[in-house]
Amino acid sequence: MSVLAGSIAFSVATFISRIFGLARDVTLAAIYGASGVLDAYLVSIIFPFFLRKIFGEGALGSSFVPFYKSVEDRDGFVSSVINTFLIITFAIVVIVEIFPGIVSSVFAVGYNVEGKEQIERLVRITVLFVPEIFLWAVFYSILNSHDKFFLPALSPFLMNVGVIVGTLAGKDVFWSAVGFVLGGLAAAIALGVKAVKYFNYKFVFNKMKGFWKAFSQATLAMMANQLNLLVDVNVASFLGYGSISFLQLASRLYQLPLGLFSVAVSTVALSKMSGKEKKEKEMKDAVETVLLFTLPSFLGLFILSKDLIYLIYGYGKFDEFAVLNTAKVLAMYSIGIVPYSLYYIALRYHHSSKRMSIPLYASILVTSTNGVLDVILGRIMGASGIALATSIAGMVGSVFFLLRKEISVLYKENLKIVLSSAVMGAMLYLARPLGNSRLFTLFLVLIAASVYFLTLISLNSEKAKEVYRFIRR
Repeated sequence: MSVLAGSIAFSVATFISRIFGLARDVTLAAIYGASGVLDAYLVSIIFPFFLRKIFGEGALGSSFVPFYKSVEDRDGFVSSVINTFLIITFAIVVIVEIFPGIVSSVFAVGYNVEGKEQIERLVRITVLFVPEIFLWAVFYSILNSHDKFFLPALSPFLMNVGVIVGTLAGKDVFWSAVGFVLGGLAAAIALGVKAVKYFNYKFVFNKMKGFWKAFSQATLAMMANQLNLLVDVNVASFLGYGSISFLQLASRLYQLPLGLFSVAVSTVALSKMSGKEKKEKEMKDAVETVLLFTLPSFLGLFILSKDLIYLIYGYGKFDEFAVLNTAKVLAMYSIGIVPYSLYYIALRYHHSSKRMSIPLYASILVTSTNGVLDVILGRIMGASGIALATSIAGMVGSVFFLLRKEISVLYKENLKIVLSSAVMGAMLYLARPLGNSRLFTLFLVLIAASVYFLTLISLNSEKAKEVYRFIRR
């Protein structure tokens, strides 16, 4: 399976999951609006998602796959990881249950007492998600190592269904949190049923030679990256109620192409590059594939930011003021889609060789840039300034690797992608003023995608041909 084929399988499953994710966000926005209640819920799930990047598909996944594919005693290795990290994650749950104020003190510095109490009430529920997501990540990594990409990418839709059902059934943010935890449990079980046939469980802890060093370095890198989120949320907490909602809801759309394409390509590339000394072919394939999808995504989100926010979130209590502010944030976030995509591929290049120090240095650089710009641009531009700071930090990270000549975009195929994206962007810019209905926005999206791929085909693009062959097959 090529990087493109694996990425498309991953992307199709992720698209289904993200559709349910958007339905979840529409449900939350319509029932709670851009309010302090929604802000509190979002902060309460930001904490387990923060840990998800460490004990989930972030540091653990990046370290796990290369070792899993190279160790002789896979049963002992997998069992040691599961046993060790279950103890760690359950310890985190106990600490947060006893001291829930830790979360509000770290993630919502600017909140008043009432807001922090609401967060503490919810986080006692959502912290139960941490052990679940760790097990999900182990099973996810095992399946990826065996070139199984569709089901792992599809499984998060169960989390989204849980939140939707909890919100609609209870119509109280407490039940939204309960649905979040139950959905996470269902996702872990769904992958576990498939993954257990690849290993036999043992009660051991000492079969992780070399893994701790790689994991600790990857953890530091991921923690540095996650500090971006920590700084973003805290700066937003000083900007008044609704600001965190603007950021998080816009981030969902911004994360859509990153999840569908960037994460898909980098996940498949990690599996393909692991265990190989020469990775140039896989790197070139990954860069071309990710640009094929993310460059037009950036232009579409930037040009149609207001139309898309109105199309997806403009219902119930989510009024015109919320739509305009969320659209500004989305436009600024979209600028970072391509830089972060290249950055993720470069990180996976090092992870595949079990080299974690360079990703750590890059993460510190990106985090430092984001933190400084958050404070400056957040004060000047509000929530949209925080989003712009995130995008600029991504640019700094991608330039870091480009200057090291570990990634390159100077391929003939990429020129065709740039030209086709420019044609599509010009069409969107000229056609957008012709209508303002939700139906017209959907029409524009479909026409833009058609124009883009038809232009690629007219330029004899190899990637477009590969997509066509994959769809036919």
